[in-house]
Amino acid sequence: MTARERFLGALRGEEIDRVPIDLHSFNHPTNRGLSDPGMQEILDRVGEELVFLHTVPAEVNRYLVTPPQFMREVKREVRDGAVITTTEIDTPKGVLTAVTGTNEISSTVWTVKYPVESREDIEKIRSVPWELPEGVAPPDLSNLPEAFPRRGIMHTGASSPFVCVAGMMPYQMFLEMCATELGLLKELTEQCYERIRNVLEVIFSTRQIEFVWMGGCEWVTPPMAPHHVYEELVQPFEAKLIAQMHAAGALSHVHCHGNVRSTLELAIARGADLFEPVEPPPDGDITFAEAKALAAGRITLGGNIEARILENETPEEVEAASRAAFEGGKHRMIFQTTAGPLCNLTPRMLANYHRMIDVWEELSPME
Repeated sequence: MTARERFLGALRGEEIDRVPIDLHSFNHPTNRGLSDPGMQEILDRVGEELVFLHTVPAEVNRYLVTPPQFMREVKREVRDGAVITTTEIDTPKGVLTAVTGTNEISSTVWTVKYPVESREDIEKIRSVPWELPEGVAPPDLSNLPEAFPRRGIMHTGASSPFVCVAGMMPYQMFLEMCATELGLLKELTEQCYERIRNVLEVIFSTRQIEFVWMGGCEWVTPPMAPHHVYEELVQPFEAKLIAQMHAAGALSHVHCHGNVRSTLELAIARGADLFEPVEPPPDGDITFAEAKALAAGRITLGGNIEARILENETPEEVEAASRAAFEGGKHRMIFQTTAGPLCNLTPRMLANYHRMIDVWEELSPME
């Protein structure tokens, strides 16, 4: 089977020849020309086994899904090795300012200043009129990479609707509102859901999207917030979006770090096709084998080789973690890392990736 056939087959629960492998940050259309010789060595070994995502931009931001045409970059500077970007959002009730920092080596982005810091700011940003982001369109199939028939997946992505509310303000402000103004948060989440639904309607119009990433539910996965907050802010809105994905012929991917024992059943209930990364203790609260038993073949699970193990531990410990990932069965499983490397591969990391791949080659074939 090709990597594409294997990956999509695993998500659909079909019979496949072996468990797919997915290495974050190693998904490249050509598998050539990487600046990191270690990553290139890994791709030379297993690149043909890795899918890549051919992404159709959805332009769904975490500022209440404000149309980008109402946002403008006003300043960009390099400070302490980071790129600091200042963006202004034009609203009918006044300008809001957001400042972000970016480490271009690790592709890490963080917020220096949120656009919403008060109830007045909420009223400002929600006053921006809705219109489709400029450039939103269904897939263009005219110039697909040569490897697409073997390894490519047509893809788009969007944050969970409530994250498009939470992401516009400091996290502590969002948590306080979960306790004091949950009704308002639900109202704003409904607004974001409708905007995301409108965007996806356009992208799905030709029924060519195969796979949709949706992330952010970890922001309220217990103990980050009470269970009822998850049920009210995540469950109904993601369920409606997943139904829209399925109606368009697309598979849904729920990305959620942290403690997922209490919420995996909810992801299954809302119809998700892939749930990952299912981190083991102590970073998560459930082993991969336990998660497989809970899922009982109703959803595909991705996991669960942790980036910190690949970066810091010995090949023997990596082998033990890799073998543990296969415990509990191979059906509806993606063997994958929980994150990609944030720097060039060190000799230790390179040896660890090779040892992990050794285990995959040994254990992944279906019986």
